[in-house]
Amino acid sequence: MSAIDPQWANAWSSTLSRIEPRLTHTPTTVVSRNVRVGKLDAELLDGELTEMLREPVSNALSLVRPGLAETYRLEIDTMIRALLFWLSVGSHRRATYAQGLQNLQYARTGRGFAQRVHWFGILSIGGHYAWARMVGAMSLAGWADAPQSSIRARLWRLVQRVERITKVAALLNFAAFLALGQYPSIIERILNLRLVHARPQLLHSVSFEFLNRQLVWHAFTEFVMFAMPLVNPARARAWVVRNVRGVMRLPVSVDPSVAELPDDTCAVCFVDARKDVSEVLEATHSAVNPYVTNCGHRYCYVCISMRMMAEADECSCLRCGSKIDRIRQYLEL
Repeated sequence: MSAIDPQWANAWSSTLSRIEPRLTHTPTTVVSRNVRVGKLDAELLDGELTEMLREPVSNALSLVRPGLAETYRLEIDTMIRALLFWLSVGSHRRATYAQGLQNLQYARTGRGFAQRVHWFGILSIGGHYAWARMVGAMSLAGWADAPQSSIRARLWRLVQRVERITKVAALLNFAAFLALGQYPSIIERILNLRLVHARPQLLHSVSFEFLNRQLVWHAFTEFVMFAMPLVNPARARAWVVRNVRGVMRLPVSVDPSVAELPDDTCAVCFVDARKDVSEVLEATHSAVNPYVTNCGHRYCYVCISMRMMAEADECSCLRCGSKIDRIRQYLEL
C-alpha cells in the first residue's frame, strides 16, 4: 500500500483546522414548526376555555338582574382568567391547561423564575384589565373632545400614542416569533419566559379525533335541519304506529266514544272539539258535505281530505281503525 502524499496530508490538516471551530459553534437545537403551532393553539384553547366558563356565570347573573353580565363582562373574564392562571401556572405547574395539552411548559431558567411567572400573570391579566378600564373611563368622560391645550387632551393623545406603539411592537414580536419560535408575547420576551416541551422524548403528534367528531356532528345537524321540513310528522307517526302494531300483533285500538258516534257525525270534528277545553262537547257535529270512506263511515269532505293529505297512505279511520285509501261523495237516498 502506497504512502499518503505529504501535500495531501497538509491540505487536509489545514482544511480540518478551519472546519472544526465552525462545527463546535453551530447550534444543534432547532425550534420545530410544530412548537410554534402548539404555542398558538394553546393560546386559542385558553381563550375557548374562558368562553366556556363565562357562559354559566353569565346565565347565573342574568337571574339576579338582566344585563348584569354584559355590564361586568370585563370583570368576569378577568376573574376567570386569573383563577385559571392561579390554578395552573401559579400552582407550580409551569403551564396552563391548554399548554399542558400541547406538551408545553415554561422553562425554569435564570434567577427568580417564580417571581417572573407571578409578574407575568399580573401584567398579562391585571394589566390588560386596568388598561381597558382606564381607556373606557377616559372615553366615557369625553377626554377625546376636550380642548387641545388641556391636560386631559394631552393625556388622551399620549394614551393613543402608547396604544399604537404597543400594537406595532406586538406585530414585530409576532413576526420574530414566527421566525424564531421563542416568545409569543412581548411580556414573555421581557420576562424571559420561554415555552419548551415538557417531555422532549414525547413526539408532538396532532390528533384530529376531536375535530373529526365535530365535523361529523356538524354534518349530521346540517342534514337533520335540511331533512326535517321534508318529513311529515303526522304521516311518520301513523307509519310508526301501524308498523309497531303489525310487528307486535296488537289489535287496532279505537276510542269507544268515537266508535259509538252517530253515523251522520264527523269523527274528526268531534275529536278536534274534544281537544278544545273551552268548547262544550256535544255529539252534534254533523258532517258538512259528507263523504264516505271505503270502510263505510262518513266525514266532512274538508276534514277527511286534509287528514288524507297529511297522513297519505297511512291514513286510518277514527271509528274502526281501517286504512283509508279512497273516498266518495255520500248520496242520501
